[in-house]
Amino acid sequence: METGYARETGGRAEQQDAVTVLHGPDGQTALLLVADGMGGHEGGAQASQTAVATAERLWNRCAGRTADGPTLLESLFHETHAALLEQGGADPAQRPGTTLVALYVTPDSACWAHCGDSRLYHIEGDRLQGRTRDHTRVQQLVDQGVIREAEMATHPEQNRLLQGLGVVDPIQVDHDAAPVTAQTRFLLCSDGFWEQFAPDAIVELLDHPDLGTATTEAAREAARRAGPGGDNVALATWRAARPRGRFWRRHLKARIQPTLALLLLLAAALAILLWPLD
Repeated sequence: METGYARETGGRAEQQDAVTVLHGPDGQTALLLVADGMGGHEGGAQASQTAVATAERLWNRCAGRTADGPTLLESLFHETHAALLEQGGADPAQRPGTTLVALYVTPDSACWAHCGDSRLYHIEGDRLQGRTRDHTRVQQLVDQGVIREAEMATHPEQNRLLQGLGVVDPIQVDHDAAPVTAQTRFLLCSDGFWEQFAPDAIVELLDHPDLGTATTEAAREAARRAGPGGDNVALATWRAARPRGRFWRRHLKARIQPTLALLLLLAAALAILLWPLD
């Protein structure tokens, strides 16, 4: 397996996103997570780091091996939530809060969970298999057919979260799972990333020969696109194996097709010019 992770502060004064990738001792298992501390609540950075600390504690407890991935993820979410409730006390306005998306993966299977609007994208080959559904008002509007998916990132209510660890009790945690093949790839990210990158660009990123470098560059590019007022950015990537030439074939095809079209147009023009008139 190959992994990568990166984060950028963007246009914010403080980095409230957290990301980590934990590997099992045999290199056959991994736990990835992205947490986005809620800027509207005090202690967003503390909240996202609480998720990372909880993941590390649980991972060390099972020594990076577990036969029950969904239970591990359930513990991660609920223990993080309980810790944040304890930190914040009785007043919801003073509680630190965070979104969380996490993936547990083995050579044969993967399972993931999320709460909030940090996402997981599941790719098989060149095809997007699916993504997590945000716990937001804007996701509701998409599901109802009121707006299109492409409008989510710029909608006025995009930041209206309906779920989050530490601030909504009880929490809603959505789970999913899939088998792992040689073509399986995953990307986890905060909204500061997915607002700037379309799914087809995510597929291309996960095809890059150097996944770690591509992940770092993608985080920087997301921050650049967002500009001075942009959000924090965090992402983590995983793939079963390095694609064999698919990245270069795609880029070569993108260059060759326009060239061939131009040559055909030139040939047609020459044929018309040289066509005998008698």
